[in-house]
Amino acid sequence: MKNLSLTILLITLYACSTSQADNAGSEEIARISHAEADITKVGTVTVNYGSFDLELISNGRLEARRRALVPFRVQEQIVNVVVLEGQSVTAGQILGRLEPFTYQKRLDDATNSYEQALIDLEDRLLGFGYSLSDTASVPDNILKMARIRSGYNNAQSALTEARRNLSHTTITAPISGVISNLEAHEQNPSSAFPHFCEVLDINTMHLVFHLLETEIGQVKTEQQVEIFPFALTGETFKGTVTSINPAVDDKGMVRITVMVPNPGRRLMDGMNARVLLKNKISNTLIVPKEAVLYRQNRQVAFIYEEGKAIWKYVETSHENSTHVAIIDGLEEGMEVIVENNLNLAHESLVSVVNQQ
Repeated sequence: MKNLSLTILLITLYACSTSQADNAGSEEIARISHAEADITKVGTVTVNYGSFDLELISNGRLEARRRALVPFRVQEQIVNVVVLEGQSVTAGQILGRLEPFTYQKRLDDATNSYEQALIDLEDRLLGFGYSLSDTASVPDNILKMARIRSGYNNAQSALTEARRNLSHTTITAPISGVISNLEAHEQNPSSAFPHFCEVLDINTMHLVFHLLETEIGQVKTEQQVEIFPFALTGETFKGTVTSINPAVDDKGMVRITVMVPNPGRRLMDGMNARVLLKNKISNTLIVPKEAVLYRQNRQVAFIYEEGKAIWKYVETSHENSTHVAIIDGLEEGMEVIVENNLNLAHESLVSVVNQQ
């Protein structure tokens, strides 16, 4: 009997302690559940009307405005190469020389033949009673016959050719520019090389790029564009649209050519670059791109109202690299959230720390 009373006492004490522990746990859960929600710090901008820059972006290739291939017009041993790649030259400047002996001899022979033909022509004219010094008085048919029979015409043509060939042993620049793709080497036959070199005029460059035929209505001649060469990170160049090809290729693309000034000759022939064209659309409701999010496969934005983030469905019309044009869902003067908005929900508590 005594043991039974002790057992009942122990059970009663355990039950009381368990009840106290349960009550304490319930109080802690209630305290946590009623803890104040976190407030997210956000940045906002005011929604306003303005001019929206409609952008077209493409990739293009830079080309020298003018390029001239310098060929070997006659074949002989290369005696001199007096220029280097990258060297600036002016039109008519000597680039190199070929061995002139063969062509000088041909000129001498042609000169002798011409002089002999001139004597023969004079003899034939005298036979008709005319003088070589007064060919204006000689009838055309008699002068023509005398020139042919004396060999004068052939001798004159051969002399002109010989002079021309000898002049081509001195190789000159056809235009002003810089030397590129220099092939020739001294003491080698010219026939061993496809050409002597190229001369590139790169003071002004052409940039050629393509746009879809559906985009061509947004481009016009004299339009200003921005060029970002891939090889010159951080550098921007300005250009002007000079021509639009009036034909669409088999891929549905249209070729556009832009004139690009090249101060300091930083741009090089063959460089690749990104092209940015802008057209302004006036009186458009504009917000930064960061303001528009995708939720439930729809575009949404959060606006700030009395300490809360309010969810707004929006519709957009255009987008460029920095902003979005809004056609429905927002109104001018609203404060749209652009910072720390990725994890917001409707009516999340927020505080504005950066208003632009």
